[in-house]
Amino acid sequence: MDQIQFLALGGGREIGANSFFLRLGSHGLLIDAGLHPEKKGWEAFPRAELLDPFAVDSFIVTHAHSDHIGGIPFLLQSQPQARVIATPETIEIARVMLRNSATLLPKQHPLEIMDKLPFYTEAKIDELITNIEPRRFGKPFQLSETSKPITATLYMSGHILGAGGILIEYDGKRIFHTGDTSLHPQTLIAGAELPEGPVDVLITESTNGRDDAYLSHSRETELERLLTVVNDTLTGGGSVLIPVFALGKMQEALMMMTDAMRDKKIPTVDIYTGGMARLISQIYDKTAHSQSRLRNDELLGDIKQEDIPRRDGLFSGKFFKTPSIVLASSGMMQEGTSSYLLAQRWLRQKTFAICFIGYTDPRTPGYIVSHAEPGSRIKFGSMKRDVPVRCKIERFRFSAHARREELLEIARRLKPKHIVLTHGDTEAMNTFSEALRIECPQARISAPEVGKWYRLLSE
Repeated sequence: MDQIQFLALGGGREIGANSFFLRLGSHGLLIDAGLHPEKKGWEAFPRAELLDPFAVDSFIVTHAHSDHIGGIPFLLQSQPQARVIATPETIEIARVMLRNSATLLPKQHPLEIMDKLPFYTEAKIDELITNIEPRRFGKPFQLSETSKPITATLYMSGHILGAGGILIEYDGKRIFHTGDTSLHPQTLIAGAELPEGPVDVLITESTNGRDDAYLSHSRETELERLLTVVNDTLTGGGSVLIPVFALGKMQEALMMMTDAMRDKKIPTVDIYTGGMARLISQIYDKTAHSQSRLRNDELLGDIKQEDIPRRDGLFSGKFFKTPSIVLASSGMMQEGTSSYLLAQRWLRQKTFAICFIGYTDPRTPGYIVSHAEPGSRIKFGSMKRDVPVRCKIERFRFSAHARREELLEIARRLKPKHIVLTHGDTEAMNTFSEALRIECPQARISAPEVGKWYRLLSE
């Protein structure tokens, strides 16, 4: 049997710049190439130099979040021969996301770095997108047709529109890479589908691998808690700010709030959205009959939405005078975004509320705000002055990632000989590894570091 080797270019023992290289005999397969949202300079990019002297023959993109696709133009600079493959939905969203990356990068990185990134232009991105090969779920396709062919099949992974896990079959062996996954359905996105087991190697995300009661709440319980806060705030004359990511969380939150108004669980008020999230919602509607989608007959564009004002009009928005719901990016209140700017005034309003519905990295302003104590004063980002915390702040978890129990269920069903952990922090991986040793005592468990080669199968 030819050796099957694994190399993390990014995303090893952390979340961000996710990029994984598999050496299948003489064939090089790359899975994803993301940007790290919290790092600057070259550390934000996958370590492309680690590939030398190997070539990327095939490049499969699991989904369109920036920590999985933002580095694609950078990787293709040194690997222009790579055949890039993704689902049709991911291709559509990637155009919007990569254009946004091209706009943001000059603001985040010095000129000496931008001079070495010629592929981050609208023309180059459009050319790149045009050349991506679309592949649908459940339809096997060949990566290599040599004497030892390599076959890949995409499986719906939940998470967001178009997201897929990858089954790789080579030399009598089966490797399944989950991508970012979720077995449970969300409001708009169906749950993951898995190949028939067993597999030889399971490469799995471990975002929610830590045993945390905060993650064990059911979506139904979390929704009841969220709607109680939203209802109390609106009926009390205040407005609700929900920080969201433009891709995934905004579309989910918009439908959750709309459903609640239809069911008269909260008052009917104006909902504010805007920016890139609107463009992505259009793609959700354009691909409404995708296998990823639930409720195919309901279009987000049919929901009445007000525009979030541009920066110069943000603080004079009607939502400061009339009870409203504002779905503003980013979900972690990255500096300069609408949610970041709005929070500075929102916090001062006694009758208002900020509801966080997803994970916030401890290094972000969103974490500081989401963990602020009532009556305290806080400062976040590049603010020069602290602000009083007068509004209500609540944290909820509507994770688009598999819960720990679901991750264990994937391992139980696929019965792998080797489990490779990715896309998780050290604590999550350590805790998840302990649980896996109990559930899958026969399996070898690895948590690869960036830059180190690992043999996936020993025999």
